[in-house]
Amino acid sequence: MRLEKSIVIQRPVETVFAFITEMQNVPRWTPACEIRQTSEGPLGIGSRFVQRVDVLGQKFEITTEITAYEPSRTFALKTISGPFPLENTFTFAPDEAGTLVTAVGEGEPGNVLKLAKPLMAAMVKNQVETQLRQLKRILEEEKN
Repeated sequence: MRLEKSIVIQRPVETVFAFITEMQNVPRWTPACEIRQTSEGPLGIGSRFVQRVDVLGQKFEITTEITAYEPSRTFALKTISGPFPLENTFTFAPDEAGTLVTAVGEGEPGNVLKLAKPLMAAMVKNQVETQLRQLKRILEEEKN
């Protein structure tokens, strides 16, 4: 399953990239209730985080690892443990109105969720759209 969505945020690329990659901001715009870094050192490729997420009223703990980190260009992470293997990639490009953020999510439901694949695809699509709108709202409100 692959999903790609884009949104323009009326803020500079550097500001949008910095907000998304500041992992303590993640609970502000995703289903993560909390997040903590489990690896040593500064944020970069290989950094790992444990998140508690709330999806459809169910709480899960997932571990993610950063797989790409190019300031103001690309940020990607993948789930390395949890109920739903997923890789998310965010790309950032200047736009005359601010920053074009493109989010690509790729993953397949595990064996337990395989029968629910069509439902999962719709839920993931809705979740990504909601997250991007939330990100836009937060960043554009904070500039004022």
